[in-house]
Amino acid sequence: MRNTTDWKKSLMRGCIVWLTIAVACLAQKTPVAPGAQPGTTVPAGVPLRVALERRVAIKRVGEPIQGRLVEPIYVFDRVALPAGSVVEGHIAEIGGVPARRRLTAILNGNFTPPREVRAQFDALVLSDGSRLPLRTSPSRGTAHTLRIATPRKKAEGHNSALTGTRDGFKEMDQAAIRAFTAPGKLSRLKSTLFGMLPYHRQAWPAGTLFSGVLQEPLTAAPRPVEARTDCLAVAAGEAQEVYARLLTEISSATARRGARVEAVVTRPVFSADHGLLIPEGSRLLGDVVAAQPARRFHRNGKVLFVFRQIKLPAGTVQGIQGYLEGVEANVDAHLALDSEGAARARSPKTRFIFPAIAIAVSGLSFHQDYNAQGVPDQDIAGRAESGAVGLGWIGTLLAQTSRTLASGMAFTGAGFSVYSTFIARGEDMVLPANTPVKVSLRARGGEAGSGQPVRRSLH
Repeated sequence: MRNTTDWKKSLMRGCIVWLTIAVACLAQKTPVAPGAQPGTTVPAGVPLRVALERRVAIKRVGEPIQGRLVEPIYVFDRVALPAGSVVEGHIAEIGGVPARRRLTAILNGNFTPPREVRAQFDALVLSDGSRLPLRTSPSRGTAHTLRIATPRKKAEGHNSALTGTRDGFKEMDQAAIRAFTAPGKLSRLKSTLFGMLPYHRQAWPAGTLFSGVLQEPLTAAPRPVEARTDCLAVAAGEAQEVYARLLTEISSATARRGARVEAVVTRPVFSADHGLLIPEGSRLLGDVVAAQPARRFHRNGKVLFVFRQIKLPAGTVQGIQGYLEGVEANVDAHLALDSEGAARARSPKTRFIFPAIAIAVSGLSFHQDYNAQGVPDQDIAGRAESGAVGLGWIGTLLAQTSRTLASGMAFTGAGFSVYSTFIARGEDMVLPANTPVKVSLRARGGEAGSGQPVRRSLH
C-alpha cells in the first residue's frame, strides 16, 4: 500500500514539472524580425514624404515610379516606417495647362509649358523584402526643397540655409540628399537653357519630393507603449527642439492676429536618460501674433506665430512658448526666417538683372548703323535682342520685319519688367498644411496661468 502511494506521488510531481515546462514555453514570445512586427497602425492623414531615386520622364498615366522615404514615420515613441524604405507608385494624373499660362509660354517661345502632373503611391517595401500595400492621395512633386533656419541657428551651426542641417543628412540616402540640396550654378544653367527650347519633354529630376497623404491606415512595426504623464514635457529653464508639421495653412494674405495655429509633433523627444518626454502625435496649439500681407512696390508678406500650449496624447496640457526655428519650403517660394521666427517671402537679388538688360536694350534699339556706302544696316542681331526682351523667341522673329516694331517691343518689355520688379504687388508668404517645421519650446513659467499673448512686432 505504501509503495502504491509513493508511486502516485512521484507520478503527480512528474506531471507538475512537465506542466510547468509547457506553460513556460507557451509564455515565451515568438521572435519577429525588426520592421515586420505587427501591431502599430499609422493613421490615415499622415503624409509620406518620398524622394525619387532617378529621373522620370512624364509620358502617360500609369507610368511606374519608385522613390524612398525621406524621413522615418513614428507612432508614439517607435519607428513605424524607417527612413530609406522603398516606396512604389505611378503617375496618377496629367492635367492640362491654363489658357493664360499657355499664352504666356507661347509668347516666350515655349510651346510645351509644364502641365499639372501628380503621383500616387501604392506599396512600401521593407528591408526584409516584405511589401505593405498602401494608398496615398495624388500629390505634386517639388524639384528642389530647402531647409531654412533662423539666422541665429545658421550662425551657431555654421550651416547654410540652402543646404539644411547636416545632422539630418546622416539619416538620409542619396535620393533624400538630392531632394534637400540646392541646385548648383551649372545645374541651373542647364535647366534654363533646356527650358528655352521651343519643344522639350517634361520630367521629374532625381530627388523630386512628394508628400502623399495616407488615405487608409497602414499597419506595420511594433506596438506603441503606454503614455507617460508623470513628468513635464518641457522643464522650466530648458529648451526642447521638436519636429512637427502644420495642420493649418498659414498665408500672409489671409492670416489675422489671434488666428488659431495648430501643429502635430512628428518625432518623439527623449530625455538624457532615454525617458520619453514628448511622444509623436502631441499637439502644439498657438496663434498668429502679427501678419502683414503683400503690398505694392514689391513689399512682401510676413507672418509671426507662436505656440502657447502642448497637448500630449494622454490629455495632459502644458503652457509653453514655442517659436519657429526652421521650415522646409520649395526653392521657388523664396522663403526666409528672421531671428524672431517670423516667416516672410524673400525677393532674390537677381530680379534686378533683367530690368537692367531690358532698359539697356531698349535704349540701344534707336541706334542705327550704316555700311560703307551709307546704306542703313539691317542690324539683325540688335533687332533680335529688342524682340526677345518683349516677346521672347517670337519677338526675335517679328522684330526682323521692322526696326520701329523692334524698338516698340523692347520698350514694352522694359516697361513691364520695371513695373513687375519695382511697382507691382509683392509675394505673399504661404505655408501649406503638412509643411514640416522645427520649433523651439520653453516652459512658459510665470505666464502659465495668465493666458496673455506675447506681444511682438514684425517691424
